[in-house]
Amino acid sequence: MAQEEGIALLTRLLSPLHTLITYQPLRTEVAFSSINALPLGARLYEIPPRASLDPVSVAKEVQVAFQDQSVAILIPGRRFDTTGTRHGQGGGWYDRFLSHVPREWLRIGFCYDDQLSDRPLVRKSWDQAMDYVVVINRKTANCTVYSSEGMTYD
Repeated sequence: MAQEEGIALLTRLLSPLHTLITYQPLRTEVAFSSINALPLGARLYEIPPRASLDPVSVAKEVQVAFQDQSVAILIPGRRFDTTGTRHGQGGGWYDRFLSHVPREWLRIGFCYDDQLSDRPLVRKSWDQAMDYVVVINRKTANCTVYSSEGMTYD
């Protein structure tokens, strides 16, 4: 039941969207594509491995490509809290990218249950917050969705 409610919310969030900006997961990151909540017909734009790309240039490219569309950005991280604070790999790639895309684009972080902090993470002035954090249980594959507004959906 908990799995269905989390997936149902994620499906409701994603279903009206035209475009999903995604990532190629590193070995420590959630492969979000294994979650059956992606809307049929949505365009998927996958950001190539990040180390070789300039995040500001990529942000400008996707803004031009998807300027008249409703967009969600699916974002990995090594640590999240339930208020949407995200800590990544330490290079600031996604924070710089997110600071140059429209704030109206939905930001959804993905992590495993052991990557969710039970305490608030320190949020620096440059950290870009998530609208939602989707937490996947490594053992059961259950999904819990946290809203940055403090609501939880199992």
